Amino acid sequence: MIGNTEKLTKYMKIAEYFKAEMRAKKIRAGEQLLTENEIAAKFKVSRHTVRQALMELEKGGYIYKEQGKGTFCSSRDENTKKGTIAVITTYISNYIFPSIIYGIEEVLSAEGYNLMLLNTNNEKPKEAECLKKIIDNDIVGLIVEPTMSACENVNLKWYKELEKKDIPYIMINAKYDELDPAYVIVDDIEGEYLTTKYLLQLGHRKIAGVFKKDDLQGVNRQLGYKKAMEEFGVELNSNFVNSFETNEETFAPYAFTSNLIRKKDRPTAIVCYNDQIAIYVVQAILDAGLRIPEDISITGYDDSHISISTELRFTTVGHPKEDMGRRAARLLIGMVENNVKKPSYIYKPELLVRYSTGNVPLK
Repeated sequence: MIGNTEKLTKYMKIAEYFKAEMRAKKIRAGEQLLTENEIAAKFKVSRHTVRQALMELEKGGYIYKEQGKGTFCSSRDENTKKGTIAVITTYISNYIFPSIIYGIEEVLSAEGYNLMLLNTNNEKPKEAECLKKIIDNDIVGLIVEPTMSACENVNLKWYKELEKKDIPYIMINAKYDELDPAYVIVDDIEGEYLTTKYLLQLGHRKIAGVFKKDDLQGVNRQLGYKKAMEEFGVELNSNFVNSFETNEETFAPYAFTSNLIRKKDRPTAIVCYNDQIAIYVVQAILDAGLRIPEDISITGYDDSHISISTELRFTTVGHPKEDMGRRAARLLIGMVENNVKKPSYIYKPELLVRYSTGNVPLK
């Protein structure tokens, strides 16, 4: 299988290394950092990459420069901080999440806030644990990605408790409508509509879809798929649609695709919930001896590192990632500092056409 880890850029990795060293007080306030050449040699990167990393550190207030002397660690006395903002995501270390968190951390650091980072592994009981921890600690605000957002909100009481304690929160990627929360999301219905419409314009009519059903992103993306098919007058084939749950994602998409493409009336294109799921679908197609896109076109979603990590390079829908993190952090700070009431922002999706899609195969 092809790997599915969302990787930080080289300069981001270097910046994060120095931040960790400073937090652990291995590099203390006023202490001089390595020179640009020394950092380049240590991490085996160009000086341009080093300069990008140093710019990030300087922007976040981690370092300062003295002309003719060098670069030094700033004094970051925790007592001068404005407070701690918590971030709860479904995952932390893979897929698009490191980039989202990086954007959040960049803004919080620059604005003088500490960061508490928690994850739920997309499990409702863990979401409850995280929310309790927020309530029991001195937290001034919360950025949260809802867990299994298409399912019943069994943790509603904990969100209500946040409101009782006047802890402002903003949701990313999805939102619980019953809470009427502040949010920053992508228009996922429009995103998958654009993808499916593009395939239809290429002449495809037998288009299958693989969607996650316990997250609102998956539900909305399936709605976008249906919208495009109906607009073009294409009758939906229930046998061409697979809706899987989080605990099935490592095997259901592969099994569904493997079974479907071996049938005589197989699809000519498959739209996938995201780039990570597209990997499993691609693997099933290649294992069956078929070619992409000559035999079957494939699309992903999120423009993750995965989408460009192989020669195939998926046609996909962009996700703002770092910008979403920055925007959510700025909006939350406005809620914390200026009592802004429930701000919201919806990103308009962009279709990124690459090499995994082509015209409908000739019979």
